Amino acid sequence: MIVETTINAQTKNYLKEKELAELIKKMEFDKEYMVQIFNFFTDVHPQDIRKFIIAYGIAEKNLKDFYEKYVKPYYPNKQLEEMLENA
Repeated sequence: MIVETTINAQTKNYLKEKELAELIKKMEFDKEYMVQIFNFFTDVHPQDIRKFIIAYGIAEKNLKDFYEKYVKPYYPNKQLEEMLENA
């Protein structure tokens, strides 16, 4: 629930954790939830991201691929990159 609260803090529309997990798994970037997606990769602490991917069965490689394709060009996160460097 920490993730859900953080990613939706500054938005009118609401993205549930399960929906975010599905977007990442399917490598889909839904512009309707662009702010939440960027918030997830920039505002959520890497240890909470790790808990999130374990809880929702997301492979680190999948998370890294999503991050590099959709987020890194706009909002690079060095802490996250260090966490995922071996993925």
